[in-house]
Amino acid sequence: MLKRSVAVLATATLAAMALPGIAAARGGVQVQWAQCPDDTVLQCAAIVVPLDHARPKGPTITLRATKLPAGDQRNKIGTLFINNGGPGGSAADFTPVAAQLLGAKVTARYDIVGVDPRGIGGSRNCVTDGCGSAPLTCSPTPGGPAEVAKPVEPFPATAEDVPGFLAYADYLRALCATGSNPVIRHMSTADTVRDLELIRQAVGDSAFSFYGLSYGSVVGATYAAMYPDRIRNLIVDSVVDPVQWSTGKGRDSRFLVTTRINSADGAWEALTSALAECDRVGPSRCAASGSARAKWTAVVERAKQGPLQTAEGPLTYPNLISLAHSALTIPEGYPLLMDLLQQLHQSGTARAAAAPSLSALKEVAAKTKAQQVRPAFEGVACGETNNPTDRDAATRSAAHANRTAPDFGPLWAWLSAVCGNWPAHSPGAFQGPWRVRTSAPLLIVNNTHDPSTPISGARALHRLMPNSALLPVSAYGHGAVGISCVGKTYEKYLLDGILPTGGCKADTPLFP
Repeated sequence: MLKRSVAVLATATLAAMALPGIAAARGGVQVQWAQCPDDTVLQCAAIVVPLDHARPKGPTITLRATKLPAGDQRNKIGTLFINNGGPGGSAADFTPVAAQLLGAKVTARYDIVGVDPRGIGGSRNCVTDGCGSAPLTCSPTPGGPAEVAKPVEPFPATAEDVPGFLAYADYLRALCATGSNPVIRHMSTADTVRDLELIRQAVGDSAFSFYGLSYGSVVGATYAAMYPDRIRNLIVDSVVDPVQWSTGKGRDSRFLVTTRINSADGAWEALTSALAECDRVGPSRCAASGSARAKWTAVVERAKQGPLQTAEGPLTYPNLISLAHSALTIPEGYPLLMDLLQQLHQSGTARAAAAPSLSALKEVAAKTKAQQVRPAFEGVACGETNNPTDRDAATRSAAHANRTAPDFGPLWAWLSAVCGNWPAHSPGAFQGPWRVRTSAPLLIVNNTHDPSTPISGARALHRLMPNSALLPVSAYGHGAVGISCVGKTYEKYLLDGILPTGGCKADTPLFP
């Protein structure tokens, strides 16, 4: 589930590094930090944990971790664990980015530590205990399923396209049922949280400090629900409703996980409010100003009739929607999207829709999707959430979401089409209860115009955690970290335990 400048920065990866191996310790884990090769600041570790926490003396796996040591070690508060979401993002790769975004005052007092969630694998995708985190792999086996090509579009544009998407979902499920490594049955968020709890103890922290972004909010909420008496401070930014994620509420359980978390509604709200803002500020600041929403509707309807011809080649309806969503995840993408919209509107053949706006948007899309490591997403999302198993689940979910989030509904629904009948449900998954009082209050943060995690998720978690504080941020994009007032709030909370009493807003207008 995939940040303003965060969306771009979070794709940064570390140089290849050989991680020192360690041995599992009786009753826990050991963490042995060593300087990362080719890096003068970061430290690295390969941390051995049980594959199955129900069998602590059984088989093990190794997790890759990186640490930026606190600048002021004498006055260090502790370790701040970070997670940048996905599922599928490498927290170990995110460490230097998180440190930059959290700021000098926080990094002076905390060791910033990113531990790759199990089954993810970072930039190295190592498969041996000596070098890093082993990713989930689903490989062909003798007698296994015949290969099916992955659809080139993000979702089916017509009913005729649906069988191809369902066939690929069948293939991926069968492939992971017959050719996966053992971690597939132990990839739940709760298993990752159990890893973090062991590592917290191993580094000597008396309580847990955490910053989680996007799906990282599920990690934070799960830790809070499982270990409510061990919280020092915990920030979740761009929040997923944990109930809708895990099981769904009431009749929402009829729909796939990526439908019921309401991400499509967030995208539709962000787009339509941005189109209204475009009209408000006028053509000198926004190219599509002047009935901007009508222009969007007309261009989308034209795309549904056939690919839009541009100077860079055909632009199909599903790819137009996917491109638009990528633009909505960072504030810098909105002016580019409005430029493209105006170009597409002005020409019936859309041949005017060329560089720089289309090229720039494609670059944004490539960066914001760089963390979608597959099948890591499915291994977590499908392995720990309840999903309908009937053949029509994806089309039903898409139709349901499309009622309130036109076009974005199918985009999000089909992301989890493979989850029905996923071959490996994690026995260690946690699905509640979520309503707990934690030993220290949580800080819950969300942009009011987030296209991937609408603020409804933050409000839902705030209701579940009675001593939490909610910071609404009047801003666009996915991820509030990096906004000045948010950074100051994080500093006060992490350094002094002070909670916000109001909201804050973006540093600059959407269309400067």
